[in-house]
Amino acid sequence: MLENNSYVRCLLIDFSKAFDIVKHTIILSKLSALDLPSFVLNWIIAFLTDRAHAQVCKTTDGQLSAMHPIYSIVQGSGIGSTLWIVMASDLCCISDMNILFKYADDTNLLVPENTNVDLVDEFSNIREWADSNGMVINLYKTKEMVLHRSHPKRCYLPKSLEGMEQVQSAKLLGVIFQSTFSFVDHVYYVLKI
Repeated sequence: MLENNSYVRCLLIDFSKAFDIVKHTIILSKLSALDLPSFVLNWIIAFLTDRAHAQVCKTTDGQLSAMHPIYSIVQGSGIGSTLWIVMASDLCCISDMNILFKYADDTNLLVPENTNVDLVDEFSNIREWADSNGMVINLYKTKEMVLHRSHPKRCYLPKSLEGMEQVQSAKLLGVIFQSTFSFVDHVYYVLKI
């Protein structure tokens, strides 16, 4: 994208407790629309229905707490990540000039300088998807980073979205990316560890 644009806006979207608030009715509706064998769909329904959990209390000699129903998908379960992929499968960009990267519950939107649908409209589309799917976007943790060449010639960088923090670096899947594609911060981070 930077070969044809002086900058690319990257929106790092944070869904609040994404796995914890997935509604079973919505995920089952999306699963039903897939071409799955009925026994697979029935197995998933059984997996999600009437589930409960308890906690072990270390201060009281390992006693179990009361059982609490589970109304979400369990992030650490073998099927939790797959169910989230199905949940977010219909989340997409308005324009094919923009790119949406999804990995588990991490969602990142790339919008180049020259596009037919700007960042504001794309983010509005994502917010509408979140509302209609019972998801909540954490605006405090959602950040914008403007990617550009390290020495841009007369590069005008856009102002951040209203109410959104614009950052110079961000951690994506364990790697610290900088807006200029320098990895100095990541190298310092790794050496510090």
